[in-house]
Amino acid sequence: MVWTYGDTVLYRYGRHGRTRFLRMARVIQDDADGLLLWIGPGTPQVESVLVDGRGLHDVPVADQLSAPRTRRVTPWRGAGIVKYAPAAGDWSVWWFFTEAGDFTGWYGNLESPRVRWESGELLGVDTSDRALDVWITPDRRCTWKDEDEFAEMTGHPGRWTAEQVPAIRAAGEHLIALAADGAFPFDGRWTDYRPDPAWGTLMLPDGWDRPHLATP
Repeated sequence: MVWTYGDTVLYRYGRHGRTRFLRMARVIQDDADGLLLWIGPGTPQVESVLVDGRGLHDVPVADQLSAPRTRRVTPWRGAGIVKYAPAAGDWSVWWFFTEAGDFTGWYGNLESPRVRWESGELLGVDTSDRALDVWITPDRRCTWKDEDEFAEMTGHPGRWTAEQVPAIRAAGEHLIALAADGAFPFDGRWTDYRPDPAWGTLMLPDGWDRPHLATP
C-alpha cells in the first residue's frame, strides 16, 4: 500500500494488542524506500501515563513496569517534527526543530518491525517501542539514550527478550554508521522542512483504538 501526500496516518506504539501511544501525522512522501511524515504542533496524540497523572519518565523503571496506567489525549507539545520510517528496518528517525524552525538534531528511535494497515478511511502504522535510542546532533555526533531503561526492561512480559538484544543494539549501531558516513537520513535532507500551509488541524478519529497489530 502506498499513501498520498497529505494523507493522515495513525502511528501507534503498543503491545498485547493495545495501543499505548499514538501520533497523528501527515504524509510528506511515501515510496519504495519508506514513509516520511509530519507531526505538527498541537496535533492530538494519545499518551500512556500512570493513573495518578504522572508521566512514565517521571517514575523509576520498576514503576513503569508495574504501576497501573491509563491513557489520555493531549496535544503534541513543542515544535513539529519530521518522521521517517524506512520500508525495512527496526527503527525510525525524527527530525527536531525549534519553534522558529531551526533544525536541532535527529532522534533515532529503535522499534519493532512495523505493520501497515488500512481500515475504511483510517491509515495506520503499528510498532512497539524498544526503549533504546540514539541522539544525533546536526554535526553528526551520536549519543546512546536510555541504556539503563533498556537493560532493566529486557525480558519483561510484552517486551523484547535477551536474545533480541544484540539485534536491537545493531539497529542503533547501523544508525550511528549512517550518520558517520553522512548517508540518508543524515545527509541534510529535510532539515529545512516547512509543512504545507494548506494543511488544517487534525482531529483524533473514531476507530483509532482498533486492535494493535505489532509485536515486541
